[in-house]
Order: sequence, then structure tokens, then C-alpha cells
Amino acid sequence: MVSTAVFHAISTEMVVGSFAIAALGSITCAVATLIPSIRERMPSRLHMQLDSAAYIASIFGILMVPLAIVTGYLTAESMGGQNGMSLNKMIFSGLCIGFWSGVISGRRLCGYRLWDHRGLAILQGCSALAGFTTTVILGSLGGQLGRGETALDLLPFDLGIYTPPSIGIVPALVLFLFSGLALGSVLFLQSRPVIE
Repeated sequence: MVSTAVFHAISTEMVVGSFAIAALGSITCAVATLIPSIRERMPSRLHMQLDSAAYIASIFGILMVPLAIVTGYLTAESMGGQNGMSLNKMIFSGLCIGFWSGVISGRRLCGYRLWDHRGLAILQGCSALAGFTTTVILGSLGGQLGRGETALDLLPFDLGIYTPPSIGIVPALVLFLFSGLALGSVLFLQSRPVIE
């Protein structure tokens, strides 16, 4: 029988791979917007294809995150229960979903013309970079849990992500409600930007 760890490895690889494509496409499009000489040398068809790949990959990645969370939880339970790093993984999973939801929402609301505006391109590129950084930190936490080492061990400083957060259940619920209200207001109450 196949263990939950195998399904977790598959789902996390799909998440990281799709978010890597999304980040690369978004950052390339943002750089092309910020540096006109690059945009002039880049065929418009390639720019549109990078944008489409980034959009589709970010949607696929965000759909795979819940599967990675569930299989990760089941794997942690089968390995002896939750610990502080598992809690940190849940927190960073929420951040990951938030950043990539922002990328998807920005692209959906503005369309391809997003890349015609410098400010929106910077915001989209920074959101993709922050989302991918969060994804890398999630992978690092998983590597620390599973193998006791990560690629982030190569950094000359400690990120402090391997210790559990000291937050109680009531503050956690308040933060959860606040983040849900903020997400709802962005998705349902915010007016669409006017792009001229």
C-alpha cells in the first residue's frame, strides 16, 4: 500500500513546480515592463505566453496547496503527531495561499493589460516573488521535518522558522477571522481597476 508520505511528496512537488513556473513568468513579464529595451527585444507572442503560463500555473498551484496540506497533516500524524514546525507549516501555507491568491486576483481583474502599467507590474512581480519565497520556506520546513536538513541551511544566518510560534487559540482565531474578513473585502467589495 502507498503511504501518505508518497502522496505528500507528489503534491508538494506539483505545488513547487507550478509556483516556480508562475514566479518565473510573472517576474520576467514585470522586468520586461520595467526595462523597455528588454520588452522591445522580446517578441510580444513570447510575453503573452509567459503571462498565460504564469496565470495557469498559479491557479494550478493554488488548487494543489490544500492537497499538500492534507497529505502533510496525515503524514505528520503517522510519524508521531504534530510539533512546532508543523504549526509553522500551517502558518506559511496560509501566507502562500494569500500571496498567490493576490497574483491570481490581480491578473484576473486587470487582464493582460496589467503589464502595460509600471506600478501594477511591480506589484504583480513582487507578489509572485513573495509567494515563491514563502513556497521555498514551506519546502524548507518540510525538509527539516522529513530529513533534518534543508537547502536553506546554506544561508549564513538562521531564519528562525524552525521554532514554534507562541500564540494561543484565542489570538489565532481572532487573526483567522480578521484575515477572512480582509480576503472577503478584497474579493467581493473592491472595485475593479480602470486601465486606460
